[in-house]
Amino acid sequence: MIIFTLKIAGGNPTALVYRYVSKNKTIKKLLKIVEQVGFVSGNKLEMSGGELCINATLAFASTLKQKGILYTSGVKEPILYENKVNNTTIKIPLKYKKERNIILFEGIGFICSNRLKPTKSILKFYCNKYNLPAFGLIKYNQVNITPYVYVKAINSFVKETACGSGSISYNIFSGRKRIIQPTGKIIKVNIKKDKIFVSAEVIK
Repeated sequence: MIIFTLKIAGGNPTALVYRYVSKNKTIKKLLKIVEQVGFVSGNKLEMSGGELCINATLAFASTLKQKGILYTSGVKEPILYENKVNNTTIKIPLKYKKERNIILFEGIGFICSNRLKPTKSILKFYCNKYNLPAFGLIKYNQVNITPYVYVKAINSFVKETACGSGSISYNIFSGRKRIIQPTGKIIKVNIKKDKIFVSAEVIK
């Protein structure tokens, strides 16, 4: 028996799983109705591929009390969060490297490009090149982005309806702070010294 809740952050649906029998069967089943699956234990979120997923972290934070700390895969340090009405903000001590149009985090990497064709093979190549659990491509037009993400452990390739880590990458690449997702929803990104603030609407 699978026990999970569905949350949508920035227009991006995430299944937060609290009880399951088979992890692989649960992932396979839920990926038919959502874009990512995370497994919850206390205040810890573990993504299906061990990757960092900002929208799933926002979704998870929205299920907790008004403010506090949580942990998620892809980031070693604790993450501060705060919930307001239909809006969640997370404060992440997220280290990154920038190589021209490539942004690398501990749990995921992104390339911001309108030249590359979004395919599983190209993102798998970058995933292996940088030895990361996941890699994405951000196609952009001013404040609008179209994100694609490959997750190595489950060999998935998804055109995302919204992407928090992709929005952070595009912020680092372009300086944009209000980034419009394919859903039309807005994810706000603000970097202050070594902390990254991300805010989005989260609904059931």
